[in-house]
Amino acid sequence: MGLVDHLRSAMSLVVLTANLSFWGVGLVLLGLLKALVPASRGWADRRLAGAYRGAVAVNDAWLRRVIGLDWARPETGLDRDEICIVVSNHGCWADILLVQSAVTRDGPLLKFLTKRELLFIPVLGVIFWAFDFPLLRRGKRRGIDKAEQRRLDAEALASACDVVRTNPAALMNFAEGTRFTEEKRAKTESPYRHLLPPRVGGLAALIEALGDDATSVVDVSLLYPEPASFWRFLSGRTERIEIEVERIPMERVPLDRDAIALWLAERWQAKDDRIERVRSGAAVPQEQS
Repeated sequence: MGLVDHLRSAMSLVVLTANLSFWGVGLVLLGLLKALVPASRGWADRRLAGAYRGAVAVNDAWLRRVIGLDWARPETGLDRDEICIVVSNHGCWADILLVQSAVTRDGPLLKFLTKRELLFIPVLGVIFWAFDFPLLRRGKRRGIDKAEQRRLDAEALASACDVVRTNPAALMNFAEGTRFTEEKRAKTESPYRHLLPPRVGGLAALIEALGDDATSVVDVSLLYPEPASFWRFLSGRTERIEIEVERIPMERVPLDRDAIALWLAERWQAKDDRIERVRSGAAVPQEQS
């Protein structure tokens, strides 16, 4: 990347940050209205959803029309008032922008399980609070065994997911648990060429916590033509990114943790193969959902 590319990346970061900040005042006002006047909750939530989608649309417009990035938004078939779980590979922070573009423009709002402590981060804390992101306070205590700790964590997760039942959303799970790097791949002894081993715990816990309220698991594959870099992405120098989405109804999703682990490993192998084909220049066959 040259000097001009770095300047383009810096400008993109400024625009994306300004976009988030622009909506901040309105989010505070609508959030306070919901808290102080419960009868206004439905009206306020609809305005908040519009603001969320507006912010995503601005990000898309800047990145695609101004910076020149290219990606196709696949049809997901999701309703805006649908509860679902989104699972995706994770290469860099650009993934969040891409998944929002794929899921939220026409479907439910994309939300993350959020630690309660993050409410105190400027701007982001306001977003988490106003949009009712599920807030997770782990019940970690000294002097208890692992089984009891898992029980407390499950209770905390179930409580955090209650908000999604009253305000439907798509809950995001990056199954690898962290962004991919070659160093992490070597450290984890990953069997994949371009991915880290998926962790079953987060997905299994979400499936258990949401139960029959979730309609599907939405499997998103982000296929970068080269190793993902957020800074390069912001410069517009990343070549066309393929986004594939498969919606799996809950009746086809295994419920047992061991079965989920095998199911997830098979999907990760398929993702890894598709990434390899993209980076080798071969056509990527579309899977049948």
